[in-house]
Amino acid sequence: MEDNNSLEIVLQTIDDLTNSIVLDPLTVEPVIVDPVLEPELETELETELETTVEPELETTVDPVLDPVTVVEPVLDPVTVVEPVLDPVTVVEPVLDPVTVVPVTVEPKKNVFDFINNNEKKTLLSNVNNILNINKFPHNKLIFVYSAPKVGSTSIVSSLRIFGTDKFSVIHIHDEEMLKVLGHINGITINEIILYNKYLGKDVYVIDVYRSPIERKISAYFEKIGAYHFNNTDENVNKYNIQKIIKRFNKILPYLANGDHFIDKYNITIPDQFDYNKKYLLVKEHGINYIKLRLKDASIWGPILTNIFGSRICIVKDYESTNKPIKDLYLSFKSAYRIPRNLLDELMNCKYLKYYYSPAEQTEYFNYWLNLSTTNNDSYTPDQYKIYEELTIENSYIDYIQLHHYMDEGCICKACNIKRYSVANKIMTGNQLNQLDRIKHDEAKNQLMHKRVMRANKINAVIKSMPPPQKTRGKNFKQDMSNIVKGTSRF
Repeated sequence: MEDNNSLEIVLQTIDDLTNSIVLDPLTVEPVIVDPVLEPELETELETELETTVEPELETTVDPVLDPVTVVEPVLDPVTVVEPVLDPVTVVEPVLDPVTVVPVTVEPKKNVFDFINNNEKKTLLSNVNNILNINKFPHNKLIFVYSAPKVGSTSIVSSLRIFGTDKFSVIHIHDEEMLKVLGHINGITINEIILYNKYLGKDVYVIDVYRSPIERKISAYFEKIGAYHFNNTDENVNKYNIQKIIKRFNKILPYLANGDHFIDKYNITIPDQFDYNKKYLLVKEHGINYIKLRLKDASIWGPILTNIFGSRICIVKDYESTNKPIKDLYLSFKSAYRIPRNLLDELMNCKYLKYYYSPAEQTEYFNYWLNLSTTNNDSYTPDQYKIYEELTIENSYIDYIQLHHYMDEGCICKACNIKRYSVANKIMTGNQLNQLDRIKHDEAKNQLMHKRVMRANKINAVIKSMPPPQKTRGKNFKQDMSNIVKGTSRF
């Protein structure tokens, strides 16, 4: 009997211990609570809570489960820990929706901070004068801020021809252009863009993506004489095509890299390019940033018409087939076969993977795979550095194009008259030629010539008219005599 009683006591003790084990709500670890001491702990806790200021509950949004769910922090039933607040800056942790690990987000830098620098503001005001921005008659300002050889010149001319009465257009590639063309130093293009937004202008920025191989070929031929072969384009046009191809393959990895929209605009980039609309429109800092692709040039007109609310047709501009090296360029396009190892490297380009859908990447790869050849080694980075140094030292001329637009943007009466004529020619599907370029001196001379021709035609018509017949004056006496005699016609 005693054994049974002892067994019952042991079982009751185990049962009591089991009931006293609970899970701590914060650590999710077992905690033993003594049932005997529990009333005293509750009394002590009530006393402590009466003298403790309860922290305000934070309302947080669960990004995974329910955007409206209010999740209250669970308080330790034994110890109340008050949050310690930073007296200056409170940075709240953002919960990662996947790992639920607090991630501290640094406060974003104010991109307009440079406005507080009076010296910088004065410099930017002078830049606006140099670029004639202060003279523009419209509040809408479009910066075509892109890398060279991506088709941006065509956009600039098209916007000018069809929208000069609605907005003003500035075309710029990099800060080097600011130095060479305007002797502008100490200012970035982004600062110029932001400054004009600060002044209250309606600012748009446009960039274009071009597939890597085509862009590299175009960049290579842009400076093939003056830069790569230290000769005139006319002389290089006579070179053996294999010599041109060999040089290109040696420097291919180092030509025309980077992307302004991703690398230079300092904006939030969408996770994916819009392959359906064929463009991106990101509004940040109150500025509209537009990204197009050269492969979609055939629908740029409708895209830009939709964005700007005014009809815009696209004009082809400054193609390599119109330049002195056109024969060499056409021969290169016909003969070039890309080494397979270089093709594989280019297919891993992060910009190509972003702007082209998987299907477009496959199509692009298959196209060039059919035009590929055996592997070929390019210069190493150190070798290319030496090549670049020697090339710059021996450069035939300091090469920056100044006159390569179909429309250079002058808004005088002569240029506007010619612009209207060219716009009509484009809309009716007529082919443009060199005489259709809208350059001030040429437009002014053409207008004067037209007026002289019109005056000459008028004079010729006047001279061809028969001389007026002479009519006699009134003879009152004779007329009255005729009336009396009844011979008058009246």
